[in-house]
Amino acid sequence: MPASEVVQYFIVNKELNMSAGKIAAQTAHAATISTIDLLSDRSSFANFREDFIEWYQAGMTKIVLRGKQKDLEKLAEQGFYSIRDSGRTEIASGSLTVVALPPMPKSQAKEKVGHLSLFK
Repeated sequence: MPASEVVQYFIVNKELNMSAGKIAAQTAHAATISTIDLLSDRSSFANFREDFIEWYQAGMTKIVLRGKQKDLEKLAEQGFYSIRDSGRTEIASGSLTVVALPPMPKSQAKEKVGHLSLFK
């Protein structure tokens, strides 16, 4: 695995006890929103556009991690893509369900999420 491998991390709020389907839907929201933003001229992560293109061309590696509410809040405060639920099904409206980082070199992302464990 090259040191410069570009990946996208998704951090799921493990404290919400969401079903597998709910997690899949919330993660899909994060993937969609991050992609639309990165393709936009007004992206807050325009500096990652070259990484995004490399990531796309290399097969779009995604890694899903588990985090506590406080972990997701810290990442959301740094401006990463955060998904809050509408409250129509399993969890309360406004719940912070998933935070996504833009595709970036794995070594750079590890500084932000290296302490979190894989979602299994």
